Amino acid sequence: MVYFPLAKLGFLLVKQITKPVTRLLKQKATSNKIFRNYVVAPPAQFFHWIGVRSKMRMLGLNQPKYVPPLNQAMAIETGSNLLSELIVVSIGVSLIILEFSRQARNDKLKHDKHKEQRQKLFSDLEALNDRVNEQVHEIQNLKVKLSQLNIRPVDE
Repeated sequence: MVYFPLAKLGFLLVKQITKPVTRLLKQKATSNKIFRNYVVAPPAQFFHWIGVRSKMRMLGLNQPKYVPPLNQAMAIETGSNLLSELIVVSIGVSLIILEFSRQARNDKLKHDKHKEQRQKLFSDLEALNDRVNEQVHEIQNLKVKLSQLNIRPVDE
């Protein structure tokens, strides 16, 4: 079973790819206030809000009316991780979609090729049938000519 080690290797590769993306997003978020406030922090705060509410629900506690927001460092960390994972997942999904479209295109080409070969076979068969009919007609004409010459055909 080679598939399991390959899957583990693929997941390890994805994790290794996300690390530089996360680092880049963190650097950008710490240096650029607009990027931090409008791109990185909102997904992190939403993720934190969902996490707190779901944990409270799983513990059977009442839902909090107010979930305190993450501090700036935690928001940058969480938001960068979320966005880097989103980027990697979107790249993966786009690669899967491209592979499916490539396979569909190849299947269509193969189907068209088979259809063309089938049509060629039918046209060849039709040509052979026409040729056989012509030969049958020719044989009948020759038999008539032989009978006119009073020569008996061999097959009778």
